[in-house]
Amino acid sequence: MSDPKSVVTIVAELNRLHHLTGLDAQPSALKTSDFEGAVRFSNDPAVSSVPPAFFTVNTIQELKALGGVPDSQYGTTGMEDHHPLPDQFNAQRLAQVTGNHADLCKAFRAYIFGNSQRVSDYQDILNAKRFPIHVAIFAGDNITVSPGHPLIVEDKDGHGSPVVLAYDTITVEPGGQIIYRTNGTVNAQNMIVHAGDPNTIINQGGNGGNGGSGNNGTNGGSGGNGSSGKDNKNSCATSATSGGSGSQGTDGVQGANGEKGGDANDVYIAVVELSGKVTATTTGGNGGDGGNGGNGGYGGNGGNGGSSTSECGAGDGGNGGNGGNGGNGGNGGKGGNGGNVYITYKSGNPSINAAAVGGKGGSGGKGGVGGAGGTGGTGSKKGSNGTVGKQSTAGQAGSAGVPGKVFVNGSQV
Repeated sequence: MSDPKSVVTIVAELNRLHHLTGLDAQPSALKTSDFEGAVRFSNDPAVSSVPPAFFTVNTIQELKALGGVPDSQYGTTGMEDHHPLPDQFNAQRLAQVTGNHADLCKAFRAYIFGNSQRVSDYQDILNAKRFPIHVAIFAGDNITVSPGHPLIVEDKDGHGSPVVLAYDTITVEPGGQIIYRTNGTVNAQNMIVHAGDPNTIINQGGNGGNGGSGNNGTNGGSGGNGSSGKDNKNSCATSATSGGSGSQGTDGVQGANGEKGGDANDVYIAVVELSGKVTATTTGGNGGDGGNGGNGGYGGNGGNGGSSTSECGAGDGGNGGNGGNGGNGGNGGKGGNGGNVYITYKSGNPSINAAAVGGKGGSGGKGGVGGAGGTGGTGSKKGSNGTVGKQSTAGQAGSAGVPGKVFVNGSQV
């Protein structure tokens, strides 16, 4: 499907060669405003607003031919290679890894959306580890994306499984948005974008989760009171005892680090005729904020010295326990990297703007406050007060992600 074909042609090919199933459950014409809120196209039937259809792809070569960016768009007369590459291929090193290993994910993305020759040595292991796959497709005569009812395209597990859109006509009304959160291909004979919201097509990574706050330290126990003295007839038989020292408060727990923002994926939009004002944005997900450190526990109070009697003096007061130190704040998560958007069209006179940014780094969590020291007990000599625990340090902010790229007919914009 790298060349824009009619939906009839696409469906016929998928039926003949790739066991297409489930398309009968999808409407031929769809308007997102007919649904409540956002419309989700997902390979997970449980969350998809419209039941997904599926076709089977047996090899990465087939997937490249069906929905990848052609190798011919790269080279001396086309785009420069820009996909991050995996480590040098080593069959022994990769023999036991899963299909979602970092090197295989990089190779998969570079093969489908980049120049596949650069990762051709990964071809066989990708076929063994990741294929066959069932690709979700949503297809029909026309789809209209309305304001307030964005079309969100995503996969179930967040692993970038491709989701395909194929419509003869795609109309984006003023304020309408198509938001891709996975890899995929959009294929249309006509795409009409009316001026409106500044972000028409958004390629977006998911935001990282915030780190949890650390637990507060436990307060120290109070020291026991001293025993009173005991008198003889004219003297002190047993002196009063001192109060026990309060125990130290425990330190607060460090806040958890924020999660890294998700990297945006790659989206290939192949259109015969494109018209209107198009703004394509690719952005990584924002990093999660670090959790706040827990506060230190209070030091326990010192026990009072034993009471005085007629012949015996009072015991000394016990010392207060020191307060626990505050826990350090968690570090903010790194922002996700932007993805790539590829737009090709054969006719029309669209106005195309692009924005490519990395996700924002998360804020560092606040450091916990040191616990107060316990009060010294009373007595013949007052016990010393415990010291206040130390204020801890805040977490470091996460760094921003690397911006992605937007290409139109092979040229970066």
